[in-house]
Amino acid sequence: MINRMLVGSCLILFFSITGCSEDSRQAKQKQRNVKVRTVTHFGQTLDPNATPEQVAFVALRAIREDFLAANTQARESALDIQFDVCASGRLQSPSPSVLTDQDYLNQVVNAWTPAISHYADDFDVDWQEAQERFVRRGPAINDLGIEECDVLIEVDDIRAGNDPNARVVVVVWLVRDGGYWRVTHVGFDSNPKTPGTDVSRRKITGE
Repeated sequence: MINRMLVGSCLILFFSITGCSEDSRQAKQKQRNVKVRTVTHFGQTLDPNATPEQVAFVALRAIREDFLAANTQARESALDIQFDVCASGRLQSPSPSVLTDQDYLNQVVNAWTPAISHYADDFDVDWQEAQERFVRRGPAINDLGIEECDVLIEVDDIRAGNDPNARVVVVVWLVRDGGYWRVTHVGFDSNPKTPGTDVSRRKITGE
């Protein structure tokens, strides 16, 4: 389960290191009333019966469209979808007196695209192709009684060549939020040599 204080600290560090500040990603961003509900995007109806893979597909495709957006309107539309699939009921500020839940949620979701955008071109736009590449880890019940799971996908990295030790695996972390599977964070598997095994997690905001 996420350590809320550490998550908040690491999130601040992430923005400092990458230069992806609130000014650059959140300037003039419209206000969103984010609630977990049934939504339909890219042909997928994400209701309580939707699988983690369906939610991960929508999230990754929205990240791809965010990265490739030609203008602000297209980027905001892609962000709308990312907010639609976020676990807004689970992502709460570790320090409410400093950062409100809404501001914290904005920072977390706005960090998704910068975190994995290098591989955005390799995220499938076709559901049938995407689900063939997905590997699910879990679900399981964590120490707080919350159901969670991971969806992994190996992506191409031209820098890796034929080196089997240089595999890159993107992870979408999900939890049950109000009966729906929704995304908390995206990042990379810290031990991509063994996909599908119970390895340590590495989120862009820590754990």
